Amino acid sequence: MSHWVVLALAGAVGTLARAGVTSLAVRVAGTTFPWGTLLVNVGGALAFGAVVGVSRARIPLPHSVETALLVGLLGGFTTFSSYAFQALELWQQGRPLAATAYVVVSNAAALAAVWAGLRLSR
Repeated sequence: MSHWVVLALAGAVGTLARAGVTSLAVRVAGTTFPWGTLLVNVGGALAFGAVVGVSRARIPLPHSVETALLVGLLGGFTTFSSYAFQALELWQQGRPLAATAYVVVSNAAALAAVWAGLRLSR
């Protein structure tokens, strides 16, 4: 049972961190582009790669700790459903270039961030 409690708490921390990053991005950059979600998803990908890299190459983490970090914390932090909705919303607003740029940059940057996280952790 404690495994589930740790997972839930890690998810709650990730959710609060996501809300903070998104709120900060709105204050800094406004609401015309979903910068907060982009930052959260790329930052989450970087952290995911770093956790896996550290756990596999340097400091093997217990499965329960790795699960709490990857599924709980980063699962609560990243926002794929928000990303998908915001991309569609940009498209429906008649902004196909912004929607396409958001999808391409989000995916390319997240892949690069996972790679960077793995590399930085070695």
